[in-house]
Amino acid sequence: MSDESEREIQDLGRSIIGIYTLITRVCGLLPLPIRLPDFVDDVIHGAEMIEGVARVVDLIEDEPIDEDLQAGIWGGCLHWLSAAHLYGRYLELQEHLVSLEIRINLVTAGEALHIVAHELLDSQED
Repeated sequence: MSDESEREIQDLGRSIIGIYTLITRVCGLLPLPIRLPDFVDDVIHGAEMIEGVARVVDLIEDEPIDEDLQAGIWGGCLHWLSAAHLYGRYLELQEHLVSLEIRINLVTAGEALHIVAHELLDSQED
């Protein structure tokens, strides 16, 4: 594996973890907080992370928040799940197009989740 491929794998992995961390923070701001699996000794448990985020998608409609905020969390989580699944494919094939698909999913997830985080923080201050 070339240094460039290894660097891309690491960059994508860090980005996936970064958005996962954002999801966990947003879920902690909810009126009925949802806990997601943490990293244990810096070991990432991908299957547990995916299960946790999928659970958020199922639970978010029960949160006593505005439907737009629910949709933002729902969309952010679904984009993250898409990126996480595509990452497995990228590890196998290292197709440039797949890395771009991962990146656009993460950017979209991050944008939606940042908006939700700001709204939830603003509502806590009121």
